[in-house]
Amino acid sequence: MNTNFRSRLRTFSLAATLVLALGLSASAQPKNHKSNAKSLIGTWTVQVTAVDCTTGVPLGSPFASLLTFAPGGVETDTTSNPMFYPSERSPGHGYWNRVDTTNFTTKSTAFITLNGVLTKIQNINQAIHMDDSRDSFSSVATTDFFDPNGNLLVTVCATAAAQRFK
Repeated sequence: MNTNFRSRLRTFSLAATLVLALGLSASAQPKNHKSNAKSLIGTWTVQVTAVDCTTGVPLGSPFASLLTFAPGGVETDTTSNPMFYPSERSPGHGYWNRVDTTNFTTKSTAFITLNGVLTKIQNINQAIHMDDSRDSFSSVATTDFFDPNGNLLVTVCATAAAQRFK
């Protein structure tokens, strides 16, 4: 990995950490917890099932993920996807948008490394539909994996069911 790329990666990581810290700081302000009950804001436990993008047939067993949505549109995620060895996938960082009262979109990026070397970049685009209780949602997602040069390697789709973390 060349020095210029490492420097840019370090700068990106610092900027992402700062954005996350500012978002979490804003969400830590004293608020009525119920004020977020009709919002995506908060942490969610998610059961994800990878599916064939054409047929919708599941590809393996479901796995758990955690998604956190902060005020200002900041999104972070972690996953227990068995496709990745421990410490191989970085946390995902991204943003979320409200489409209407029950629908949202998210986009996040995570790095896949092998022995400390960047091997893939994972981009997840998700469409979320919150149920009437506002304590659960379902989603569909497209996950694109790119090599470090930005060449698309593979696309995997997923469905998910989430519960608000309480």
